[in-house]
Amino acid sequence: MLRKVILSVLISCIAISLSAQQYSFLKPDPEYKSYKWDDSAKLHTLSADEMKLNEVIIKDKRIIEYYFVAQDTLAMFTTHHFIARVNSDKAIEENNTVYISLANDVKVIDIKARAIDKDGRVTMLNTKNIKDVDNYQNLGPFRIFAIDGVEKGGEVEYLYTVRHQVNVFGTEYINRSALHKDIEVDLYSPSHLVFISKSYNGFPDMVVDTLATTKRHLAAQGHNIEGYEPNEEFSAGDGALLRMEYTIAYNKASNDPDKRLYDYNDFCQWLYATLDKSTDKQDVKVATKIIDTMKLKNLSDEDKIKYIESRVKTSVQVREDAGGEDAMSLQNIFKNRVCDAIGIMKVYKLLFDAAGIKHEIVMTSDRYNKPFDGDFDSRTYLQNYLIYFPTTNNYIAPTEIASRYGFVPSDWICEKGFFMHSITVGKDVQTGVGKVRELPCNDYKTSMGEIYANVKFDFDMGVANLHFKQTFSGYEAYSIQPFYTYLSEQDKKDYLNKVFQSYFPDAKPTNAKASGYSESDLYKNPFVVEADISTNSVLEKAGNKYLFKAGELIGPQSQLYNDTTRHTPIENHYNHGYHREISFEMPEGYKVTNLNAANMDVYDSTSSAKKTMEFHSYYKVDGNKVIIYCDEYYSALRYPISMYQQFRTVINASADFNKLVLFLEKK
Repeated sequence: MLRKVILSVLISCIAISLSAQQYSFLKPDPEYKSYKWDDSAKLHTLSADEMKLNEVIIKDKRIIEYYFVAQDTLAMFTTHHFIARVNSDKAIEENNTVYISLANDVKVIDIKARAIDKDGRVTMLNTKNIKDVDNYQNLGPFRIFAIDGVEKGGEVEYLYTVRHQVNVFGTEYINRSALHKDIEVDLYSPSHLVFISKSYNGFPDMVVDTLATTKRHLAAQGHNIEGYEPNEEFSAGDGALLRMEYTIAYNKASNDPDKRLYDYNDFCQWLYATLDKSTDKQDVKVATKIIDTMKLKNLSDEDKIKYIESRVKTSVQVREDAGGEDAMSLQNIFKNRVCDAIGIMKVYKLLFDAAGIKHEIVMTSDRYNKPFDGDFDSRTYLQNYLIYFPTTNNYIAPTEIASRYGFVPSDWICEKGFFMHSITVGKDVQTGVGKVRELPCNDYKTSMGEIYANVKFDFDMGVANLHFKQTFSGYEAYSIQPFYTYLSEQDKKDYLNKVFQSYFPDAKPTNAKASGYSESDLYKNPFVVEADISTNSVLEKAGNKYLFKAGELIGPQSQLYNDTTRHTPIENHYNHGYHREISFEMPEGYKVTNLNAANMDVYDSTSSAKKTMEFHSYYKVDGNKVIIYCDEYYSALRYPISMYQQFRTVINASADFNKLVLFLEKK
């Protein structure tokens, strides 16, 4: 949402800010016009080991060029030349169809494609296979072309060029699991436009071409880059991929050739100027009146913030299509109950100002998309709004309806952000200043999942009767607590049945209920579900004894049993923990013969003072009552690859406990 707002502003002024003005330069042709593929196609030579791989990327060539098609009209062209050897059905499926997004007025300049079979026969692209789809899988318009003749042992090759709206920043990824024998990225721009770049996670570094004369040229080359599955479990998603960021930094033809363009401070000044320009005396008057009606005088800053946030989020919807000058007045926003992201920032700023609450606007990224980099100013990282309160040292996420004070989206924390506040310059002119600071991680104890299962056995019926209670707090409740109250009665019932049946497939819960989902409960009190359940799924008779599948009462667990090579650091969405209590009364005349099997303690360090993750289960016996306790926590968000085996051991401990079976035998 914010990205589109920024882009619309940038595109509207790009011809002015980046034009050569009076700068004199030669105008060679764009690179795509001279770039060609080999007229004679033939299979490439691979080593014996490479021939055994499912897929080999032989060539991945990308050309990005910013080019003046007219004196004050800057265009952006991208060319992609790709060759892959396909040795499996999966590789064929991934490479025999190409998808080109046409969003944001993308124009396709040229498409070529061909397949070479294992015997060297060439099949050229059939133009009848090129289709335009208006909205492919709800992702917008695409041009799609299928390549005939692709078979195992053969190669796929395509080359296309498209023209885009100009974007002052961009990202290139390597996100294929195959070996990349050769990858090249070229970034060209007019000689007066200076780009800078930064590579991450092993993406080849971009190097300045010092021999270029008529254009600026940055280039990266990589060879024999090993591929890996891009979505390893417990990884940072796209944030862990090989990635390169680039952005326009200087216009050497401007009146101030050394002024840094499009940096974080530039955005900060634009944001506060925009908020200031859209605010009039009537807006201030409306904000003051709203705050007066809230009667906040005797509340703490924290309670004031919570009250204001709750009032706004239950009154105003944030929508991308709700912009415009008329939608920016505070009176219209509360009247129409809708506004865009900039509008909601104006709402909160005016209300917090009226309430006398100090605050700072923060911009950060989704670290599962790309972790915020405070050392490389690029608009690509300015993805999400937060508001920080110095007096309480906490945050809200103004655009996120499910979020509340202290629990902003978990993928926006544990990284850096750009903190901004307003200052007055001249005569009542508002602008902003900012600084990169840390966004802290959460305490795992604030995001817990708990289970309490009280079991009674009925051997005559062969069932276990239990009261089952599960609680979710903090981020563990994020996906359900804010929304449960809006479900229909049938949807609420279906949700509860789904929860209980995930533990007990044969369950027909009675007295099922949920609590802790009112507006005042959100992230303050746990969301609770509980029911009475009769099930035979956890009790089984085997000869003269009964098998009690106690481990199944903690539910299905993640597991990392496959001992594969780890390629990316471990990343959790948030710090979290679990507490479970399984209690049961021993039927008269019976005993548990293997209760010690419930004792487990697996953690990441030889020193208990340094533990950051642990799975610990143990039991207590009180007369004929047995209680099994099971605690698990992860107090560090991320771990290096060197700690993967320790992490894997703790994760697998919970999966091992899930298989715990107790033997109930006659004394």
